[in-house]
Amino acid sequence: DIDECVAESHNCSFNETCFNIQGGFRCLSLECPENYRKSGDTRCERLPCNENKECQSLPLRITYYHLSFPTNIQVPTDIFRMGPSNAVPGDKILLSIISGNQEGFFTTKKVNNHSGIVVMQRQITEPRDLLLTIQMQLSRHGTVNTFIAKLFIFVSAQL
Repeated sequence: DIDECVAESHNCSFNETCFNIQGGFRCLSLECPENYRKSGDTRCERLPCNENKECQSLPLRITYYHLSFPTNIQVPTDIFRMGPSNAVPGDKILLSIISGNQEGFFTTKKVNNHSGIVVMQRQITEPRDLLLTIQMQLSRHGTVNTFIAKLFIFVSAQL
């Protein structure tokens, strides 16, 4: 595998990030939705809501991740772990896949009250690109906050 991103032999624009995958690369751009601002290369933070109830129900943070693996990866396998950056006694989380899993390749599993994992439960037999949206609802001190992880999954031909 040649890393086109390091070799600068890709055609990604200035506004895109090059992501190396086995046998190629992808050009990715991060656009934050309305009511969010970019905070870092892979994260969007919700803007202050004031008294707007609709805004207050939006996720606090949307973070983007990129995963790459071959079609012959062993299943089941844990591919992603999610939890609050700082756990507090009494925390409870609920992890769910809210889009991108129409074919049932993935599931979520609770590890403990402050951590969950995304598991690839079925073999993906053909190279393809997938976008999974994972939602974590964190219950802390009687308040529930929502966080979103967008997983760009690039499945390449087996090694």
